[in-house]
Amino acid sequence: MPEPVEGALTHRVVQPRQACADAPPTLLLLHGRGSDEVDLLGLASELDPRLFVVSARAPFELGFGYHWYELVEVGRPEPRTFAEGFRRLDQFTRDLAELYGTDPQQLYLLGFSQGAMMAGTLTLRAPERVAGTIMLSGYLPLSAGMEYDESGLAGRPFFVAHGAQDPVIPVEFGREAAEYLRKVDADLEYREYSMAHQVEYDELRDVSQWLTGRLDSPTSGRQTGGRTG
Repeated sequence: MPEPVEGALTHRVVQPRQACADAPPTLLLLHGRGSDEVDLLGLASELDPRLFVVSARAPFELGFGYHWYELVEVGRPEPRTFAEGFRRLDQFTRDLAELYGTDPQQLYLLGFSQGAMMAGTLTLRAPERVAGTIMLSGYLPLSAGMEYDESGLAGRPFFVAHGAQDPVIPVEFGREAAEYLRKVDADLEYREYSMAHQVEYDELRDVSQWLTGRLDSPTSGRQTGGRTG
């Protein structure tokens, strides 16, 4: 198991399994409510071996784990903790390249549940800093009162997936996120799976293929055009 290291957020790292000639691309994993930085680390071995993987712990204790913000209700973050959780995540992503010598042009985000919401929020706020965003079983905080850079979202790659039988965050939240991303002309791949609130094999296989496709793209991290899917 990788050892914890210092930083703005408690986190763990997994080195690339395949050496890169240049600074490696980074995949930042953001866990869901009530979990921690170890929860998603097992995904690293299933994804592209060129990735430098960082798994961050949310800043607020929950008693049985950690969370990124308090909930008013599903789909509505409590404003004060949401703003602070976002501030901490935003600063952490700004520090990553300096901390580890990674390529700042190739920062990919993968979030599950609350972590998916944080990944989506960061991309909506600062799309030029994110090469690709994976949102699993989450939503976008479209009514949270934050300002988003919609003009910068055109062509930004998103992989959004949801369980059709999700009892925690209903699939309608995933569909709403996909509808918004199509509206702003993001480069969207949206999928639904016959599952509940979880990550399962077919979904992980599709995520892996999507990520490798992004890394192999000659314009990876520097998208200018847009499409929807």
